[in-house]
Amino acid sequence: MSKRQEPAEHLLDLLVYAPLGLLMEARDLVPKLADKGRQRMGGQVTVARMIGEMAVRQGQRRAEKIVQRLREERAGGPASPASGAARPTNGHRPAPAPASVPSDAGPAPDAGALAITAYDTLSASQVVPRLEGLSAAELDAIRAYEEATRARKTVLTRIDQLRASA
Repeated sequence: MSKRQEPAEHLLDLLVYAPLGLLMEARDLVPKLADKGRQRMGGQVTVARMIGEMAVRQGQRRAEKIVQRLREERAGGPASPASGAARPTNGHRPAPAPASVPSDAGPAPDAGALAITAYDTLSASQVVPRLEGLSAAELDAIRAYEEATRARKTVLTRIDQLRASA
């Protein structure tokens, strides 16, 4: 017989014998492939799982804080219509005035009036380095605005550190 196959035999090999051979070898091949994949990806899966669990815990803490604030607001009673404090419809709500801001500080300043431009668009890691070199009045304005809006601990702590060292 010649080594050269006829087209019909070649087609038979591709469509019948090769798939059958693959099925017969799959019993031994699949566990080996699974082990190899587990060895290569196991560390990444573990890291992804840890990050996911951390994100869930952080989300739970944030949700608990929001629920606690809502409970405190309800315990304090609804805002009176005369005060002009209508409940916003965009999902954000004004936070009550924090105890650490003096009562003569007045309402929180407008974001456009802050010493840091485009403040609302910045993350805490972008705000913190920009706090250095600001005056005490500018830090107080940013503190009042931050507490009335996002209340990011990183920003508030850095403001406290700068005020203490001044």
